[in-house]
Amino acid sequence: MPEEKCSSRIEESCEIPAWLNSDYFEQLLKKVKGDSTIKVQSVDVKYALPKGENYASVIYRVQVVFHRKDQLSISRSYIVKGMALTDLAVQKLGEYNVYEKEMDVYELVVPELKRLSRSLGDRSELYPSALTVDRDHSVIIFDDLSKKGFIMPDRSVGLDLTHMKMSLQLTAKLHATSLKLAEMHPTIFDRYTTGMMTRETDAFYPFFYETFDALTNEISTWDPKWHYYSNKLRKLRPYFIEQGLKVFDHESDDDLRVFAQGDLWVNNLLFKYDSNGKPIDLVLLDFQFACYATPMIDLCYFFFTSANDELRQSCFEELMQYYYYHLACYTKRLGYSKKFPTLHQFQKQLFKKLFYAVYSSTIPLPVQINEDSTDADFDALLGIDERSQRYRRTIMGNKRYQRIIKGLLPFFDRKGLLDKLD
Repeated sequence: MPEEKCSSRIEESCEIPAWLNSDYFEQLLKKVKGDSTIKVQSVDVKYALPKGENYASVIYRVQVVFHRKDQLSISRSYIVKGMALTDLAVQKLGEYNVYEKEMDVYELVVPELKRLSRSLGDRSELYPSALTVDRDHSVIIFDDLSKKGFIMPDRSVGLDLTHMKMSLQLTAKLHATSLKLAEMHPTIFDRYTTGMMTRETDAFYPFFYETFDALTNEISTWDPKWHYYSNKLRKLRPYFIEQGLKVFDHESDDDLRVFAQGDLWVNNLLFKYDSNGKPIDLVLLDFQFACYATPMIDLCYFFFTSANDELRQSCFEELMQYYYYHLACYTKRLGYSKKFPTLHQFQKQLFKKLFYAVYSSTIPLPVQINEDSTDADFDALLGIDERSQRYRRTIMGNKRYQRIIKGLLPFFDRKGLLDKLD
C-alpha cells in the first residue's frame, strides 16, 4: 500500500476514534482466537492511505502487540475500514447505504463466493476475509494483507497486459460464482440494487453534472478542431445521467446478471509478486458500490479506468473476449445450468451497455489519475463552491488525462455513444 502520511500514535490527536484502543482489541482477539488469556500490550494506529487515495472511507492500519499465557509477545497488523469523517460524506454515502451494504457483503456473500471458488480448486486469497464486522462502530476489520506481500499498483501508470488479464480472470471468477450462487439461492442478491449510478438517490448527480461540465469547458479551450467534441458533449448533457442509469437496468432475462463489484479499478486491487517481480496472486477489495446487474459495469469501468494508456487505445475487444472465455469456463465447471450467451450474444450485450465506458472515462477517471492532492477530498468532489470548482479545473487540466480523453472521444463518437441513444 502507499506510504502513510499520518504517523501519529493513538495517544496523539489524529481524528482516531477513542474506542479504537487496547481494550477493544483485547476483547476482539479473545473472541476471534478463542483464547481468554490474551493480553494486549500496545496498540499503534495510523492512517493506511494518504489523501486522495480513498474518498468513501477512512482506513486505519493498526499494529497490535499482545501475548498469550506462557508465550512471548506477538505482533500483528490489522486494517480497520470505517465511515468517512466529514458531514457531507456521511450524508451522501448514507443515501447509498454503502457501509451497511459492505458489512452485509463481507458477512453474508464473500464467504459463499469463496466457498464456490474453493470448489474450483482455487486456494488464492481472492477477497479479504473479515476478522470481524462490527456494526456497533460501523467498521470492518481485516488482516493486513501487506504483511503477506500484497501491494497496490501505481494508479498513475495503469495496468499492463499481464495485470489486466489476471484481474479479468478474478472478475470472471467473481461473476461466475455469483451466477451459480444466484441459481442456488435466487434471492441472495435482491438487496443489492444501488450501484454507482442509481435511481434510488440523486446524491451524486451534482458531482456527475459538475464534472461533466468541467470537461466540456476544458475541451472548449483547446484547439478549435476539438470544439466538435465539446459541442457534442453539451448536446449530450441532458441525457447523460439517464443513459448511464439504463446501463443498470435489467432489460431481458436473457442478459447476464451478476454480482458486480461496482468500483473495480487499480486502487481496489492488491497484487503479490514473486522474486522476479512477476505477479502471482491478487485480491479484490471494496464492495461499497456492489450491485446485482450486468457484468458490463465492472468490465467497462475497469478497462477504461485502469488499463495503461497503450492498452486503453487498442485492446478492449481482445480483453473482453479473454474475460468471456474465462467466465464461460468457470460457469461450466461450477455446473451452472441456466442459459449462457454465445460470444456473439455476449458482445451484443456489451455493446448495449457500452455507454458506461463514456461515464467511466469522463467522471471517475480524471479523479482517479489526479496527482495533485491539494483539494482531493470528498467535500471538494461533491461540492459546488470555489474550492470544488478549482479541484475540477485541476483534474481536467491534468496533461495525462487530456491525452487519454483525446484518444477516446473519437472512439466513442464512432460508436454513436456521444449522441442521445434512444
